[in-house]
Formats: sequence, C-alpha cells, structure tokens
Amino acid sequence: MLACVGSHPPTDPSHLSNTLPKCRTLRDTNQLHARFITAGLLRSPPAAAGLILRLCSSPDPPLRLLARRIFFSSIPIHSRDNPFLWNAIIKSSTDPPAAALSFVLMLAAGITADRFSVSLVLKASYKDPSLPIGLQVHAVVLKSNLAAELYLHNCLIGFYSRCGHCELARRVFDRMPQRDSVSWNSMIHGYAMNGRKDAAIDLFRSMEDRDRNLVTWNTIISCYTTCSGGIDDARELFEQMPERDLVSWNLMIDGYVKLGRMEKAALLFEIMPEKDVISWANLITGYMEAGQINLARQLFDEMPERDLITWNIMLAGYVKNGSFAEALNLFHNMRTQANLAPDATTIATVLSAISELGRIRDGIAVHEYIKRNHFPLHGKLGVALIDMYAKCGQLEDALLVFEASGNTVDHWNAIIGGLAIHGYGELALELFHAMDNLLPKPDDITFIGVLNACSHAGLVDEGLKCFEIMKNVCKLEPKVQHYGCMVDILGRAGRLEDAWKMIEEMPMLPNDIIWRSLLSACRNHGDLIMGQRVAEASIQGGFCDSSSYVLLSNIYASTLSWDNVNRVRMIMRQRDMRKIPGCSWIELGGVVHEFVVGDISHPMTTEIYSLLEFVRLQLVV
Repeated sequence: MLACVGSHPPTDPSHLSNTLPKCRTLRDTNQLHARFITAGLLRSPPAAAGLILRLCSSPDPPLRLLARRIFFSSIPIHSRDNPFLWNAIIKSSTDPPAAALSFVLMLAAGITADRFSVSLVLKASYKDPSLPIGLQVHAVVLKSNLAAELYLHNCLIGFYSRCGHCELARRVFDRMPQRDSVSWNSMIHGYAMNGRKDAAIDLFRSMEDRDRNLVTWNTIISCYTTCSGGIDDARELFEQMPERDLVSWNLMIDGYVKLGRMEKAALLFEIMPEKDVISWANLITGYMEAGQINLARQLFDEMPERDLITWNIMLAGYVKNGSFAEALNLFHNMRTQANLAPDATTIATVLSAISELGRIRDGIAVHEYIKRNHFPLHGKLGVALIDMYAKCGQLEDALLVFEASGNTVDHWNAIIGGLAIHGYGELALELFHAMDNLLPKPDDITFIGVLNACSHAGLVDEGLKCFEIMKNVCKLEPKVQHYGCMVDILGRAGRLEDAWKMIEEMPMLPNDIIWRSLLSACRNHGDLIMGQRVAEASIQGGFCDSSSYVLLSNIYASTLSWDNVNRVRMIMRQRDMRKIPGCSWIELGGVVHEFVVGDISHPMTTEIYSLLEFVRLQLVV
C-alpha cells in the first residue's frame, strides 16, 4: 500500500491535490492516480489542468510522469488549447526526446508555440544535446513570427555550443539583428567550453566596453585559467577589471592552485575583500595537493563556517597524503562537533583510511551506519566497502558486499584485486572469466588485478593467457603496470630470460619497479650473472629508488664485487638517497600503535624491548 496516501486517505479533493505525497515507484503513482479518479479530480478539465500543473512542478520524476499520463489520457483534445499547460508538460519532461515529442504533439494539435515553448525544449536538450532536435526546432522558429526574438537566438547559441558546433552558434550570432550582453557571453562561453580559446579572446576584444559585464570578464578569465600557460594573461585581465566579485577572485585562486603556485594563491586569498566557502576550499585543496597538510589544517580550523564539501576535501587530503589516523580523527570530530550528516563521498573516503590502517572494527561500524541510513552500494561506496573488507582480510564479507552491490567494472576490480593480494589466484581468475557473460567489460585495472593474482599464486601460463586476452580480445594496450606484472610473474617462476625479453619488447621505458622486481627475482633464484646484467641496465636507465639501489648493492655483495658495492653506495650518497626505514603498526583496544625501525618514541618502549629480549633469550635456550 502507498505509504504516503496512508490507511485513512483524505476524502477532500482539494486537500488531496494540494498535499502531493512522495512517490518513488510506478506502483506509488498508480495508486495515487486511482485516488485522483475516485476523488473526482479528473472529471472537470479545469480541475485536472490545475492538478497537472501541481504535478509538473514536483521534484519527484514519477509525479511529473504522472502529469503527462493524466494530460494525454484525461484531458479531452478540444481542451488542450492552453499553451501554458503544454509548456508545463514540456518542462516536466525527464529527457530530450520526451520534451521534443511533447513539442511536436503541441504543434500537431494546432497550438502555436510561444517563446517559452521553444526555449523549454531547447533547454531540455542541453542535458543530452541532440543536434537533429535542435535543427528542427530552429526551423520552426525561422518559419514562425518568433524569428526576431532575441531571447530565442541566445537559447540557440547556447544549444549549438553544447552540441560542440560553435560554427552554427556563430552563424546565429552573426545574423542576429540585435545583440545583448547575454548574446556575447553565450558565444564567448561556447568557444571556451569547446576549447576555442583564441576565438573566445578575439570575440572578447571585439566587444565594446559598454557591452562587457562581470559575466563577460569572468568567462574570459576562466578561459585563460583553464588553458596551458594562460594564468599570467588571466591575471593581467583580472587587474584590468572595472569591478570584481567573488567569482572573479575564486577563479584566479583556483587557477593558481591547479598550477601549484600556492604563494600567488595565498597572496590573493589574503587581500580578498570578502571570502566565501569556495575561497577557503580552493586554498585548502591546493595545500593538500602540495602535501602541506599543516597549512591546510590551519586554514580549515580558521574557517568561519564549513560545509560538507570542505570536510570531504580535508578527509580526502589526509588520505591522499597517507595521514590515515588523522582522517579518522577528523571524521570523528565531524560526527560529534559539526551538525552535518556524512554523504557517500565522506563514507567512501573514511573507508579508504580504515582499509589502510586495517581497523576492521571501525569498518564494521561504518558498514552498520551505511545500512541504517540506506546508502546505496551500486556506486563508489560499494567499491570502497569491498576494498576495505578485502584489505582487512575479511574476504567472506567482501564477497557478500560484492554480491549485494552493483555490477559495475569497479566492483569487479575491487573484489578481484582483493582476492589477488591474499593469494586466491584461482578464484580471481574464475571471477575474471565470469565477466565474459556479463555487461561490465574488463578494463586496464581489471587486468592489473588478474595478473597480480596470477603472480601471487604462481599461475604462469594463466598469466600469459590473460595478457594475450588483454591485447587480442579486449583490444587494450598494455601499460607499464601490466608489463611490470608480467615481469614479476616470469621472475617469480625463475624464467629470467623470458622476463628480460619482455622488458626488451616493451614499447615504453621500464620504470624502477620493473627493474627492482627482476633484480629481486635474480637474487631469489641465485642467478648472479643475470643480476649483474640487470644491474648494469638499471643504472644506465637512471632509476632512483633507494630500495632498488639497496637490492643492487646486495646482489653485488653476494658476488663479492666490493668495487661495485662501493660504486652503488657512492651514487646513493651523491643523489642524497636514504633507505626508508621499515614501519609496522598494530591495533590494540581500538588504538593504532605505530613502530619504526630504531624508534624509541613509544611510551612503553622499555617494556617492549625487555619483552623482546626475553623472547630472544628463550629462543637461544
């Protein structure tokens, strides 16, 4: 039963029509339609028309669809002569074809289209631009008495620009008997939107000063800031502006931020006469991208008010910079101090932090929150949940979420990757082959997961087959990561010559990870000759990862080649390379304890080392 109608629905027709319920499904709207009929709301065309207008203005798509059903089924043809009612039906359309069909039926019924009818069908087509629809609507305009309407010409410029046909938009612009600032701004925006920076600038320069307004200046500044090397020209125009608003300042700050020029962005931020949430968020984003976490947090704490987007920026910045514990603490503060409800982006970011820390209890708590608040799992949230359970070693839970969530390639990639890191190569391969009969097709990330699964499980032949499937069946060009997986597969199996040949046949230069993988394989299989061969090639390649140099030094040491050991260590000193110390952490009682090699900062260091010494002595005995 429709919950919004209730067990005792109102019998007063006016009350029923004025208190429209929430409807989310076709079944809901069918029951509501039945109530309208039994209440007699559809017997009188004027009453039905009023009801249709109410339904058309609803934010619920099913109710707008119901408006169309009532209009075409309950309003007699001779009563459909009200252009205002037709315009409401066009506006309520959920997609361009439906709007175009309503427009065509209106003309077929002999109703003369007005400027609003034309603009509504064009604006409906903005969502999913369809050039044939726009051309036909344009033809209707030219054949009617609307051909001189300035408002419609501006709509046509916007439509053609969104279709990517700037030449058609410019043709409309050039043939206009008169233009206003909207005409100029629409044409400049159209050029900028389609990457025609030079054309946008030429048009801007041809404008009279009196025709330029704030929108014009902001549009051309945005055009400069989004193109390569245009930020200085944007700043020059910014200084020339007769007046500026918040958008102007934010565009310049965002332009500097995207280029990593944080000093310029910060200086502009300081002298801004007025700041909004976007201003603060832009600068915080820039500091997080630059790895300046403390400056970002300082700004965040100084903000007079914070919205959900700003909290999400901080959380994502912490996760991106590896500060996972700080991200969880911030999320806790958000829940306890800010009167904000997390959205799917918030939860997905928090799950990423949890997965990196391995805090399964927090992950389960977040999953319970997702269930209580009925968050859908068909998007990135389901992917993050699968990834969290997999990285925390809860593969059964990861599989349960996978089965209950969406069927996108990202969900498949998450579960295949999770199985791969735990050595379940055969199960990962089964899932990969199951994709053949389903809609999501494998992408680059899918094959990275599958090849990793084959590597960890020692499935050499299967890995080679998957690599061939990627190239010949899926027509995907392997990237350096895929070649790295193949080198690892062959190297682990002791097929070092094949791995070397794979590197030689790569269409791109190998990176330090590939060289380190093969070096490690040479050491593990005791092939010192191949190790030296790889070592020489890797040095010539100029890789600069400290772990690779340490591994290379160890290989030389195993052959007693001390001159080469000294040479490698000298290179490391010249390039100021230091081996990154090992780090591990453990969760105990809900608290994560981090340990670094040689570190004595833990408050229980004395007790820990005493226990380790005791264990060592017991092993000796």
